[in-house]
Amino acid sequence: MTVNKEVYTGTRSIFLSSLPMMENRLSAYLFSDGIFNDRILGNSTVNDSKNDFNPLMIDLLKSAVPKIERSKVGLYKDSALKGNRVLKDYNGSMDGYADVAGYSRDTLNIHTGRSYTSENPIRLSFQLMTRAEPAAMVIETIKSLLAIKADDDEILIVDNNNTQTTLYEPLAQFCAILAARHNVHFYHIDSVAGFKAGALNLALGLMDPNCSHIVVVDSDYKALPQARISIANAIERYPSHALLQFPQFYRDAGRVDIHSELNHYFNHHLYRPFNRKRALSTGTYAVIRRRALLDLGGWSGASITEDAQMGVLMHGRGLRSQFVPEVIATGLLPTTLHDLMSQRRRWIYGNMQVLNTYFSTASNSSTASLSTKKKLSERLAYMGAHLSQLSAWVNFTGIFIVMQLLTLLIITGALLFSSSLNIHALLAPLYIVYASYAIFLGRRLWAYMQDSAPLNQQTSNGAAPSLSNRLRVWAVHLNFWELGALSWWPVLWGQKKPFICTPKQELIRTRKSVYVANLMAMPKVLLMLNITTAIIVSPFSLLYSPLLFGCAVMVCILKVWAAKVMLDNYSYEEYQVANKKVAAETLITKNLSAKSFVTKNLSQPHMISIAKSKDKPLTSSFKDDNAVNF
Repeated sequence: MTVNKEVYTGTRSIFLSSLPMMENRLSAYLFSDGIFNDRILGNSTVNDSKNDFNPLMIDLLKSAVPKIERSKVGLYKDSALKGNRVLKDYNGSMDGYADVAGYSRDTLNIHTGRSYTSENPIRLSFQLMTRAEPAAMVIETIKSLLAIKADDDEILIVDNNNTQTTLYEPLAQFCAILAARHNVHFYHIDSVAGFKAGALNLALGLMDPNCSHIVVVDSDYKALPQARISIANAIERYPSHALLQFPQFYRDAGRVDIHSELNHYFNHHLYRPFNRKRALSTGTYAVIRRRALLDLGGWSGASITEDAQMGVLMHGRGLRSQFVPEVIATGLLPTTLHDLMSQRRRWIYGNMQVLNTYFSTASNSSTASLSTKKKLSERLAYMGAHLSQLSAWVNFTGIFIVMQLLTLLIITGALLFSSSLNIHALLAPLYIVYASYAIFLGRRLWAYMQDSAPLNQQTSNGAAPSLSNRLRVWAVHLNFWELGALSWWPVLWGQKKPFICTPKQELIRTRKSVYVANLMAMPKVLLMLNITTAIIVSPFSLLYSPLLFGCAVMVCILKVWAAKVMLDNYSYEEYQVANKKVAAETLITKNLSAKSFVTKNLSQPHMISIAKSKDKPLTSSFKDDNAVNF
């Protein structure tokens, strides 16, 4: 079989992210290389120079060998050497990770900064984790990166947890025919443990160690022309920072209210100075200093929002972060209302997983002693910023929703069974319930009224939103009320949720099917509770209460109006637009060939050039049908 040095496909189960220690993760990439195995086991016949490997790292790996089952780790042979790149960073100097001895250059020089010069350049590794994504969409993302990347930057794509070859072969073929000078590398692994964190850890080992920073890119996010310049400028501006987070924006036509509700986090919440200089990662277009990430031991799989978890761990190590309010890429919204709701559930659940272990993570940190030396005010500021960002999609009205349900059940039971209880006294909890609802609604309304959308002025959206726009965005947010109130509760008793990717394609062909799907996706708990409350305390009831009746009717009106705004954004007409785009992309995907790759939109010198297919054939290596992520 011909060895392909640019495109790697295989079906090997990878368990890297289940290994808790950094040294285990790093050595896992190396066991497929017999020479290095001999080195770390002390059986080498090779003349190892002092510049090959840091002796401290070799000792660390020796101690890690017995802990790892070799049958569970490693890549196929074709990519073993790429895995070994990770140790080239440990070359006997303080720049290596001498934290095994209790120190590292990154930890000691957190506040001193680093100068990026011609001798020490900024080199980026753009990393895309894909899973059953539309090939045409991912290809467009890669083309946008080719148009802006520097010559020595790399693009690394890891397609994972997807066994259907028809879904990734067009993407693999595209990468295979690109000339080597583009530095694009594609890998496919059927089963990777640890969800997206596992795939990102795999990419961490496969990347070029000469790259100074990782840029995480979602498969649907196309880079804007200024992206590379903005990233480099930000790195120069914040040389000591381990994490720089750029905002997420969307390019879909229509669905303006959905855009604005999602953008509110960056336009208002993260934009505030309090959060801006203590930013957690939100995933795509997070720029991460490679050595800082290695110092953490890679990505943590403790939460399904691995990005936020990584930010908390970095701050625990004394590393710094910054939100950079420049729009440098745009992505696609979820194509269905169901997918939008599932995406929000994942964000809420993952962030609450991080919060649930927040204090235990801090107390167990190997650098907890460093953290305790910080000023109390600084530590409290970071804790406040973390709570603010992690709870941005969460509300704490769940207990009052349960209180309303229980109160209605008790009242109904008393009425049915002619109880001697003072039924009017049972209405008291409902006053507390509606007071909590009023506080929640008022706080969220105030936040959306304060959102002047400063980032929108960098895009075609233009001026600040009108009062009407802000009210509609607030209405969209009310559709997630129940999710923010209740969907995070299973975290408290340790229930695990799977990582559910947000699909970018959905074909729904009839008006009826769209209507039914949207109705099924809409949360209905609060609407039903308040309709019931309005009936029980209505003027025609023995328990008539003008105040409670007015509150119940008001909540019902708000929920119906919010649902209408949401359904307007996900109407049948909007689906028709999306379906036309899907059909066009499907046609492009079916006709992928060397001649079909249009290069006219790519700026020099990064126009796509085609290599002869015989030079870089698509290969597939060994087979393992073990499933990991279930």
